[in-house]
Amino acid sequence: MQVSPVAKSVNFTEKLYKIFEKRKDISIEEHLLEYKKEKYSFLKISSKNIDSKDPVLLIRAGIHGDEVSGPTTIEQYGNEIFDLAHEKGVKIILYPLGNPSGFDAGLRYNIDNDKGDGGNNDFLRYELEDGSLKDDIGDGKIPFKRFMWASDSSLQVHLPLETQLMHKLLKEDPLNQVKGSIDLHQDYLTPNAPPAAYQYVAGNIQNYKPITQEISKICQVYKNQFIGAGFQTKIDESGNVVGNPLESEAIKSDEDGSIVRYDGSFTDLTYRLGVPYNVAVETTGVTPLDIACKVNLLWINGFIDLIKKHAKSD
Repeated sequence: MQVSPVAKSVNFTEKLYKIFEKRKDISIEEHLLEYKKEKYSFLKISSKNIDSKDPVLLIRAGIHGDEVSGPTTIEQYGNEIFDLAHEKGVKIILYPLGNPSGFDAGLRYNIDNDKGDGGNNDFLRYELEDGSLKDDIGDGKIPFKRFMWASDSSLQVHLPLETQLMHKLLKEDPLNQVKGSIDLHQDYLTPNAPPAAYQYVAGNIQNYKPITQEISKICQVYKNQFIGAGFQTKIDESGNVVGNPLESEAIKSDEDGSIVRYDGSFTDLTYRLGVPYNVAVETTGVTPLDIACKVNLLWINGFIDLIKKHAKSD
């Protein structure tokens, strides 16, 4: 029997409550997104009693509704993730489904087909030296004077409802304690890509080599390849590819499958706010779901270890 779109999101939310209901060391907040035709629950799951000195790992999944591996990773490994983090003295703030209406409908964006002025992963603007504003400065070589949250009222940027809510909630989080930021994605946009994994990173990419080495044991790392996912790929309101970038416009991954990218996204914001470790994890759409989830888990576990080492060195 086919599951109705609304039931899909409701079932996912119910599953998460059941998965975590016996835990005394976490709290679950439920917020409401009110679209034109439907209302959706938006969850935030956090370690309880985050002390002012606790290092925090910030995780988001499912901002693009058709990318299911992130939310599925949380469903399958959520308890394991919290157990490992708490065992190692790391607290977690988790947004398990960033776009519940898109998840229901299998859409990249929400059910209103509202991608805002810069997509629904829109978090900052750069003011360049000539006073102009950009949301994407590529590999970061373009000089800028300052950055601003995309929700800054002076910018008058239109953000979709789910992105507006994320801005609000993030500003309430202890961002000065966040030492790692992970955004879980899937790449359905790069044409002819095989089953593989790669990542958008900010900061010192050498920190991530041990993680990519572990990933290479279970999945091809997409090394030295032109990536179609990103702002140069033309997509319609439903998230379907309608035009691929020229190879000269695409971004090429390095020998570890990493791409340095400052594109105004969630992890770009956290990097600019001083978070030491930041990654947007990508597995290609043809990668088997169980492998994609294991790749996501390796990144999460690897970041927990990095944060633990970072805390010891402070």
